[in-house]
Amino acid sequence: MILAVLAALAGGAILTQRLLGRQHAIERREQSLELQQMEAQAMLAEAGLWKQRLDWLQANQPTMTSESQASEKLLEEMLAAAGKHNLVVQKQQLHEASRQAFFHEVGVTLTVLGDLPDVFRWMHGLLTPASFQLVSQLKIVPDAKDKTKVIATVRINRRHAPAITAVATPQEGAGS
Repeated sequence: MILAVLAALAGGAILTQRLLGRQHAIERREQSLELQQMEAQAMLAEAGLWKQRLDWLQANQPTMTSESQASEKLLEEMLAAAGKHNLVVQKQQLHEASRQAFFHEVGVTLTVLGDLPDVFRWMHGLLTPASFQLVSQLKIVPDAKDKTKVIATVRINRRHAPAITAVATPQEGAGS
């Protein structure tokens, strides 16, 4: 009888332990689902903002007809902008175009000589949202000949819209 009681108690303890483990797993899953639900609600609340951003992007992002033309145009614009800021272009290099899923990118590296404020004004003017340009590499060192000047090596990339930019939006009342 004592053995049966001990076996029943041990079995009850093992069963209780398993049930508690399952209960904790269910509680963790419930917390995870609640977090996912909150994230989904936050994303749905921001849907209008992201739709506006997508519309702006599709309306304003430049398209690329030819990689070589896009690269040359970027180089011409960078050289003209550098000239406006009294920068001397010492070296220039075009980079091979890159194709990504959501954009196509062309790039140019310029090494310019000038006053530090002029270099930063030049770069600041390049980085407007509507230009779709970014500085992916930057190295600034003092000029060995004239300590009032700096030599900046800057890689500037411009992102163009890919061939297909339209995004299908779900229809009202469709599927679930």
